[in-house]
Amino acid sequence: MWQKQIEEIVVQLKKRPILTILFVSLLIRLVYLYFNHPLWWDSHVYVGMGKYIFSNGQIGIWESFRPLVHPIILGTFWYFRLDPVIVGKILDLVFSLTSIYLVHLLGKQVFNKKTGLIAAGIFSLTPLFIMYTGLILTEPLAITLGLWGTYLFLKGNKWGLFFAGILLSLSFQTKFPQGIIFAGIILIMLLKKEKIIDKIKTLSAISTGFIITTVPYMIFNYFRYPNILEPFISGAQIVTTSTWIYGAGKLYYLNNFFLSNWIYLFFFGYFYYFFKEKNWKNQQHNVLVLISILFLLYFSFHVPRKEIRYLTTTLPFFTILMSYTITKIYHKLKTTPSPFMRPKAFIIICVILLAVHVPVSITFETTPTFEKEIQQTIEKYQLQGTILTTDPSFVSFSEQPIVILSAGMQYGPKIYQQQQGKYELIYINDCDLLCAPGDNACEKEKETFLQQVYVENTIEFQKIVKNCTYIIGIPK
Repeated sequence: MWQKQIEEIVVQLKKRPILTILFVSLLIRLVYLYFNHPLWWDSHVYVGMGKYIFSNGQIGIWESFRPLVHPIILGTFWYFRLDPVIVGKILDLVFSLTSIYLVHLLGKQVFNKKTGLIAAGIFSLTPLFIMYTGLILTEPLAITLGLWGTYLFLKGNKWGLFFAGILLSLSFQTKFPQGIIFAGIILIMLLKKEKIIDKIKTLSAISTGFIITTVPYMIFNYFRYPNILEPFISGAQIVTTSTWIYGAGKLYYLNNFFLSNWIYLFFFGYFYYFFKEKNWKNQQHNVLVLISILFLLYFSFHVPRKEIRYLTTTLPFFTILMSYTITKIYHKLKTTPSPFMRPKAFIIICVILLAVHVPVSITFETTPTFEKEIQQTIEKYQLQGTILTTDPSFVSFSEQPIVILSAGMQYGPKIYQQQQGKYELIYINDCDLLCAPGDNACEKEKETFLQQVYVENTIEFQKIVKNCTYIIGIPK
């Protein structure tokens, strides 16, 4: 019986290669999840914001520059007493597989079935994309919503355009730079040569969907801050802080992504075919090209912080375009009487270019949180009040009120003074209190602040791990 079912599965996988890609992707991600990599700072913040929303501010944390769609989803599951960390990892898996399938659909829609399959396969195996499975960050959801909205737009029916606007708005409200996709689509429609009445209808359909989904968020911002642009202003400001920790330079992504992920160099090869085949006359091609260029320009020239992970949501568009390049080169080699390289050799080289950058080890260095020691201190003193901490991971395993001592010395001491007499436990990792290299005044201020913490609190626990000092204390 089991043998027949397995044989039937194999037959179906052969008939529909996209199922094979999804099945292999699922296995890879399940193995990746098995290692249970530590969550990032941002991951805990999203969990904390979800709790904050659904506890009416009683527990959890809030950061104004974070979009709300992802926290609302996590908070909804927490409200129904499901562990948001476990649910978040499962959702990452679902969104990752969905986005792979959407890459397949987009590639098939704009180019052909072969391009769609190759794009889905490469995208699914890209290390930068794999690593987001289980980190509970916004990327998998933002990619899914953005690709889905783009696909509906390219399909072109009236109601599809309206729902495309809704999905692109939700993608934007999941990760703000995703607004580039909507902007790119609007620009393409404005430049398209067609009757003015048809252009107005198309613009109205997609814009209406986008606007009616975005307006409630703007209204919320007005009553919350009150400034409808507060999250965007704060977001623009936050990427200008602590820039010495991150990369820099206009060629950062060329040097650190494209030249470190050789398969993606085929993306630049697409522009040869774009002009040779006059693909610029095709709206669907223009959408993918313009979105890719706008993302690259935005992250290269506008955002001071340079991080490879910023390109994650752009990968689907890069992948589809470069997959077309790969199919064209393969076809050329196959149809040329005496090619400089055999077609099979070219495929082998592409596989090597993709595989060579898959990490040999998929483990991350774990930043200690000393959860056991913290829980022991809480139980020892029967603490139920606010925890003051430099590490947001508390919100993922604690239901107590949390106040974050913001990373960096600019705000940490001020928040500490504001919380005098209000907190019941303090947890500090002095490496989270950042100072710019060579800023001796900041280092002196940091030393003075830590001495104040030692004087005003009874230290219950202290440990040095890799030059970082961790302390747990209760106020005297």
